[in-house]
Amino acid sequence: MLDSLDKQDKEILKLSKLCKHWADHNITHKESFLKWQGIAQEKGLESIVGKLKNAIEMLDKCNEFLLDANRELESL
Repeated sequence: MLDSLDKQDKEILKLSKLCKHWADHNITHKESFLKWQGIAQEKGLESIVGKLKNAIEMLDKCNEFLLDANRELESL
């Protein structure tokens, strides 16, 4: 039984770290989205600008959930 608890604790720790990693990784995607949103803006592609804006907002929301999960896992 002790071995299964140790494995479970390791999986919880790994999941916590993965949530943080995914959120951090999403920041690099957001930077790229912002760059290309600016390019689309310069070219007058308003529909694309709006879609990228929505994607950025969703990515921010995704990071909220990932970081909330990370905090909850860290408190276990």
